[in-house]
Amino acid sequence: MSSADLLPRTKDELHRRLDRSWSRLAGRVDQLGERLLTGPTDPAGWTAKDHLAHLAAWERSMVFLLRGEPRHEGLGVEETVYLDGDENAINAVIQQATRNLPLADVLANLRATHRELLALIEPMGDVDLHRTYSHFLPDEPGEDDGRPIIERISGNGDVHFAEHLGYIEVIVGNG
Repeated sequence: MSSADLLPRTKDELHRRLDRSWSRLAGRVDQLGERLLTGPTDPAGWTAKDHLAHLAAWERSMVFLLRGEPRHEGLGVEETVYLDGDENAINAVIQQATRNLPLADVLANLRATHRELLALIEPMGDVDLHRTYSHFLPDEPGEDDGRPIIERISGNGDVHFAEHLGYIEVIVGNG
């Protein structure tokens, strides 16, 4: 089975996946105190809070995409950094820009961004979710690889939540 076989194909499936993954992430974060979310770090120097801010930025990039606005603005990075295509550079800029934000602000931003993404998906149908990147951002160079947008939403949503929840568990386990 390929990784593409694991991605959602319908709006209902996307909603189920987003809801399940969000519930796991939010539930676990709610169990952790500020000390664990802001104190211990991973080998790259990221706290659990940094991972949450990172998730908010990438999910916000999907919000911007669905609104037809440049993704780099949703990520909070310069267009040149985004167009370079180096995710490590993008992630470093996001982490530097958000590292001093209070935990309450990071959590509020993450929750608001998730609600906004869900609200944008709500009126969409399966046909809309199977349109490609260039349907939403026709002038953004080099981003349309022909995959349906539902795959990008999932990759920056439920798949990303699960991935970073694992990183957070390692960090708080070390705290």
